[in-house]
Order: sequence, then C-alpha cells, then structure tokens
Amino acid sequence: MVVPRQLRMTPPGVSVGLIERPRLATLMEARPVTVLAGVAGYGKSTLLAAAAERRPPGGTVWLTLDDTDKDPVRFVGDLLTATTLAGIEPLSDQVEQLRVSSLRAEPLSLVDSLLEALYDSAQPHLLVLDDLQHLAGSVASTTIVDHLLRWAPANLRISMAARVVPPLRLQRLRLEDRLTYLAHDDLAFSLEESTAAVRAAQLDLDLTTVTAIQQATDGWPAGVRMAILAARHRGTATDVSVELRRDQALADYLATEVLASLAPDLRNFVLEASLDEQVCPSLVDAVRGTCTAEALLESCVSAGLFLSRGVPGTHGQWYQWHPLFAAHTQRRLAADHPSLASRLHASAASWWSSVDAPTAIGHALAAGDGEAASRIFSESWLELLLQGRVDAVLSAVDRLPHVSAYRGDAHLAKALVSVQRGETGLARAELDAARISAGTLSEVERTRLEQRTALVELLVTGCDLGLGEAARAGVAMLEELADARTGLDPVVMASVQVLVGMGEARVQQHVETALDLLRTAARTAGTAGLSALELTALAESCIPAITEGQLTEAHDRAVDVLAKAEANGWVGLTTLAPAVVYLGWLDYWRGNLHEARAQLQRSLSMLFPFDWELRGLALHFHAKTCLALGDLAAARASMTQIAALIDAGGAPAWWPRMLAAIEGLLLWAEHEPGRAVELALDPPSGPDYPAAPALRATVLLRAGRPVEALSQLECADSSDAPIQVECLSRCVEAEALAVLGKEDAHLALEKALAAAEPDGLFRPFLAGGAELTALLREHLSHGTSHPEVVTQVLARLADPAQHHTTIWSEQLTEREHVILRYLATNLTNTEIADAEFISVHTAKTHIAHIYRKLGVNNRRSAIRRAAELDLY
Repeated sequence: MVVPRQLRMTPPGVSVGLIERPRLATLMEARPVTVLAGVAGYGKSTLLAAAAERRPPGGTVWLTLDDTDKDPVRFVGDLLTATTLAGIEPLSDQVEQLRVSSLRAEPLSLVDSLLEALYDSAQPHLLVLDDLQHLAGSVASTTIVDHLLRWAPANLRISMAARVVPPLRLQRLRLEDRLTYLAHDDLAFSLEESTAAVRAAQLDLDLTTVTAIQQATDGWPAGVRMAILAARHRGTATDVSVELRRDQALADYLATEVLASLAPDLRNFVLEASLDEQVCPSLVDAVRGTCTAEALLESCVSAGLFLSRGVPGTHGQWYQWHPLFAAHTQRRLAADHPSLASRLHASAASWWSSVDAPTAIGHALAAGDGEAASRIFSESWLELLLQGRVDAVLSAVDRLPHVSAYRGDAHLAKALVSVQRGETGLARAELDAARISAGTLSEVERTRLEQRTALVELLVTGCDLGLGEAARAGVAMLEELADARTGLDPVVMASVQVLVGMGEARVQQHVETALDLLRTAARTAGTAGLSALELTALAESCIPAITEGQLTEAHDRAVDVLAKAEANGWVGLTTLAPAVVYLGWLDYWRGNLHEARAQLQRSLSMLFPFDWELRGLALHFHAKTCLALGDLAAARASMTQIAALIDAGGAPAWWPRMLAAIEGLLLWAEHEPGRAVELALDPPSGPDYPAAPALRATVLLRAGRPVEALSQLECADSSDAPIQVECLSRCVEAEALAVLGKEDAHLALEKALAAAEPDGLFRPFLAGGAELTALLREHLSHGTSHPEVVTQVLARLADPAQHHTTIWSEQLTEREHVILRYLATNLTNTEIADAEFISVHTAKTHIAHIYRKLGVNNRRSAIRRAAELDLY
C-alpha cells in the first residue's frame, strides 16, 4: 500500500498515558543534532513526537520516510512538501516555489535554497526525519541528509530516528560536539520509567515484580508494555514475574498471555484479523466473511492490542499491527488452527489479487494453493515489472511451484529481467525454457504464452541489434496480432505498440507514425487498467516532440507523467527515462543548465542498456551542458561514451558529424583553436546532424571568421529544421552579420526571437558573444515584435548568479569580506546582523552582493568559491 505523502508529513499525536522521560528530553535538547537508533518498539517515534510537541506552533517540519525516498528527487520533494505543511509563515511562499520545481531542479540545489530561506529566518525550527533506515542503500539520498547536517543554520535542530542508521558522516558532528546519539541502552526504560508505565496502566505490582519485568525485557519499552498487558489480563502479578524470568521467547509468551486473556470472540478476531500487518475493514471482512471488522478494529485500538490507526486509502481506513505481535499471532493461528489458516489465506489472496499481486501470491502459497499463486503471478508479472517491482517478481518466481501450468510465465519474467540488465544470453535460455513449458498448456493459454514470448524476443532483438531492428520485427508482430481475432492479450498489444513507437521515435523519420502508435498504446493500456504501461507510452511520446515542435505541450506531459508515477511510488522507472531525458533536453535549450545537468544525469542511470539512441541523445546534451557550465572533464567523459557507442557499431549514421560538432566547441574551450577550426571546416563525411552546421559556425565565429560561419549556415537545410535549431542558427547568423556590420543582423535576430518566444528557448542567446549582447540592446530601440523576450534575455545576461562563473572579476569590499567570514558559520542572517550591529536588510544586501560577485546563488557555493579564490 502506498501511503499518501502528506500524511507522512504530520507529527503523530502524543499517546494518551505517555511516560514522561525528562532524562532523554534533556539529552535531545543538548545539541543541534539528535539520532535515535534502535529496533522497533524502543519508542523512537514517540520521543520525536514529544519533542515536536514541546516546540512552538509552526516551527516543526516532520517527515516520516519510506522506500520511495531512496530517490533523491522524491526525497527532496517530500522534504519541501513537509516544510510547506509545517506552516512556517515567513517561508511559505519561498518554499512553495521550491516545491513546485522539485521534479526538475537538482536536489542539492533545492536543499541549498531551503537552507538559504532558513538562514533568513529568526524563528527556531525543528526538522524531524523518522524511519531514516529507508534511505539505506541510496548514496544520493544519504548525501542529502549529510548536506543538511553539515549546513544547517543555528536556528535549526535536526532529530532523526532509524532502526538501522544509514552510513552518514556523523563523526564530524561528534568531534564538533554537535551530536547526541541515543541507542538501545539509552532508549531502554529505566526501572523508574518501567514503574511509571505500570502505574499509568493502573496496576498494583510490587517492586520485585516490576524489577522482574524490567530485567526480563531489558527495558525494551514494547516488551514492558506487553508484560504489563499480560499482567493486567492475567491478574496474578507474581506468576507473571516467574514466567518472565523463565521464558526466553519473551514476545511470544507475552502475546500468548494477551491472547489468552481476551474474550473468545475478540481473541478469534485478533487471530484472524492479523493475517497481514496492514489491514483495513474491507480486507478483514472479506477474509472472515463478516461485516463487523471496522467496529472490532476500533475496539482493538482502544484496548491497546498492538494496533494503531494508519492512514485512509482507497479501501478506507488502514490499521497497522505491531510487526512482532502480528508475527506471533500468525504463527499461533497456523499451529492451532491449520485448516482455518488455509481458508483465511485463500480469502486474503482473493482480496489482495486486485490490490497487490505479490501479497496475494504470498497468501495463496500460505494457503497451500501453488496453482492459484502461479495464476496470480501469470496475470500480473508484466505489469509489476513495468512498475519497477523487479525484486517482488523475482521473489515470487523463487517461491512458486516448479511444476505448474503457468511455469512458462516465470521463465518469461526472468528473461525480461535479464534483458533489462543487458544479459541476453540468460534471457535466451529462459525463453527456451518458456517454449518447452508451452507444450502442456491448453490452446488458449499456449497462444497467450506465445504472444508474451514473442514480446520478450522483440526486446532481446532490441538488445542485440538495436531498437530499429526490434521495431521492424514489431510491425510484423502487430500485423499478426491484428489478424488474431481471439486470445488477444492487451498487455502484449500495448507493449509492442510502445516498442515500435520507441523505434520510430529514435529514428525520427516517421514522427507522426511514432506518435500515433504511442497514443494508441496509451489508450489500450489505459482501457485495460495498465497504469504503468500507459505512463510508459506517454513518456515515450515526449521524444518525437523534439522534431514535432510542440515543446511546451510535451513538457507538461512529461511533468504530468512523472508526477503520476511519483504518486504511485514508481519513481526511477526505466520506462520513464524518456520523460526525464526530455525535461533535461528542454532545460538545456531554455538555459537552465544546472537543472538540465541534474535531469540528464538522472536519466542516464535509468535507461535500458540497449537504448543506444536515447542514451546518445542524453550524453550529447549532457556534454553540451557540462561544456556550458565550464566542466570540461565531464563534457569530455560524455563524448568519450558517445564515441564508444559509435565504435561498437549500430549508431545512427549522423552521429559522427554530431560528435565532431561538439568536439569543435570543446577543443575551443580547451584552448586548441587551430584544431577546432580545422574540424569545423572539414568535418567527417556522412549525413549531417540538424544543429551541427550552427555549432560549426559558432566555432568559426569565435575564431573571427564570420564569413565562413555564414557559409556553414547557408549549407544547412533549414526548410524543416526543428524550432530549437532554427533559433540557434538565426542567433549565430545575427551575430556573424553584426560582426560584419550588416543591417540584416536585426532581421536574423528577429527570426531567432520569434523561434524562441513560444517555448522560452533562451540558451542560444545566452551562449552568444559580446556582439550578440550588444545587438540585443540595440534591437529594443531598432524595433521588435518580441520586446519581452529581449528584456528577459538581457536580464539573465546581466545576472551572473544564474550562470556558472569561471573567473574572478569584481572585488569584495572590506565589509563584504567580514560578512563572507560569517557565511562559513551556521549563523542565521539575523544573528550575523546582530553580531555586526547592522540591520537584517543591510546584512542581506551584503550577502546578495557577495553572491553576485562570486557568481553563486547559495551559502555553500559561496564558501566553496571563496576557498577556491583564497578569500578567507
């Protein structure tokens, strides 16, 4: 079940009967950072909630993490949403603007902007990150936490809790005496706290009994609580003490005592309703064949029977059993009532089959019905893989019976996973096994398996021979499927349509055909309720937009696709990579270079290994983005990867000239003008890349050869050039004509502005030289139909903070040097102003000047840039 995001961003209410723990409260307030580390049941969330309760209203940002936060984009988006929900009035507008851009901007840049806003606040704040263990294995997300810890302002306390703390850089905080780390020994109840818990339960136990509970549980708060419940229900304190000392399986014993103390009807309900840790009334009623679950679940909550309310969802209110308690009751049910347990598991499998297939498979296997488990798997594995749930699919494959009518689907699932990993040899072996298993199937089932086998074969073909060859084979398969009047699998039909559409989109020769196929695939998948496949088709349809020219419309589609995927917990899906590539591509053309780099880097980690064309596009624009940002090494690395793809064979025929065009720009940046000009004048033979003439002309223009630059542009076929290429070409033409003193420069510039305006394509203007900037200024008085575009471009050219600065130009004043030294601390802007006896407004003005002169836009970057320039 995917928990609604905003419900993870509200502090839970403090429990009734909360045991006050002033010794821990004091420790948690002693230092800026607190980490609570311990297994379930140590009261970590309760302590955090109590700490939040002690804070003034509107000062606490609460985020309970889950597995989706392994994706840094999702994590930072959740963090910003949580900050918005915290109701910090002075920051609301700034944070909301950051939250809206969270899908597109670089995560660390967003965190820096959030910290900047907090530095500007005089109000004390508390950031709570609960269930931090979900970030384990995500280097990117733990880096964000480290970043928060390193740069948090003095007015921000950070409290975190985890069952197992991920590898964070906590040693520095310890050395600086900024960290309070509380583990099991610290979190365990003291004897006094256990005594307070007994009193809160209104039990009259003597000190000997309480001491026995304390020693047997080792102060584990959940264990103490279960012991108290056992004592309450048993009513004989001395016996509880004796049994606790004797029993090693403490949790099992206590749960057993609790169950034994319940009325028979309620005890039976608890055993039958705890078949899953997460339950809802409709699930429990379906399992038990009743209509009383809601009232009984609420009774369990009220009675403190290890059940807590979760969040409302599609199926109503959800509840959460304590995992240890649920594990025991499940074992107890299976041991004491095996036939009943099997029937209940079978009913649960039926309910879960339309909600979550892996859970349904687990219940079917627990019911001893391997054939039902295999059938559920057969119906769901392809959609599960499209949702990115590879581990769930492979886990199910390992548990399914080896002899089953549906075993062929298990082989196909493993084959498709192997394709995604680029392991075509393993994929072919699994395909062979799937074909062998088809011989035992009925005609209908055999036809269905053969269709899915053909689909996976197409993907293997794509991996071996490229998407173009796979698309050609896919066209033939679509014709065969169209002739099949019965047994047509909508998943296969939509998947093949997507694959053929992908191939056509990469080749960019039949754009309308690609779009028609992808739109049809989206409709087919949507009608069949295959949401992940529908989003895959829509994500793919963004790529043809590069040629089609509907850039803003495709941008909105890409953002919508990623937002829907995020809402379903499908962040980072390989099949959504085209949407991410598109956003990075468009950010480059809009001049949002840092955002472009972040998106393109993210997309490169998502792509199928056989999707050379899209990988080449992403690498191409990643290289140009890094080049524009001054990171020549990263640009060279991306170009080296493109060259390797060309050398491996199968790359489009125009790639060599594309690579040569970028190589010329890089050589110029590497101060090798001779080689750059030589390459611009004599590029490799073969078909040209649409933007290559403009890139070669740019090199020639920088070399002071405007006539030859214009000649390059004249050789290009501009009759059907994409809008972004038209914009770039006309910008270069305008600058070349301006260098030659030609009045036609204004006409060319007007054409470039017309191409740029609909979609905000500012990069060609921002990349121009001094002559183009001067021409833009003149153009306003010369007369233009696009004054807003000219004004926006000039504003961006005038603000170095929006662009990477590679040289040190303006000097800091003496006062700015003083303020710069404060920036290296964690003082807020208000505290800096107080220290220097100036107003906050004056302090902020100095900081803004420092940022502008250093060419940065946040405190961290200012510190790093100042260190590079030896300004400290």
